[in-house]
Amino acid sequence: MPLSGPTIRGKDQWIDLCTQSCGFTPLQTDMRTSDITMSAVTRNRILDDSTDEEVTQHTRTLIWQLLGGFLFPDTSGARIRLYFLEVLQGDLALARRWSWG
Repeated sequence: MPLSGPTIRGKDQWIDLCTQSCGFTPLQTDMRTSDITMSAVTRNRILDDSTDEEVTQHTRTLIWQLLGGFLFPDTSGARIRLYFLEVLQGDLALARRWSWG
């Protein structure tokens, strides 16, 4: 078994990533192993007095919604794959080498 390479994330790690990257903490009930409800993501709002960091987090959330909700939706249309958020955390130049279907 290899000891290097990408790690496997659990529910707690996904929640932490949402909190750090997007500025909202989803409920456990919004999460499954590899996806989150669209309603949990759309609850995140930007306000007139939001900081620059909050604007950046909201922008990242909107890009995540575009990727996971519109370009590559799941069959129900009500959930977003969490790994798209992980893509937004990394080097986007690597994404062009992926097979996008």
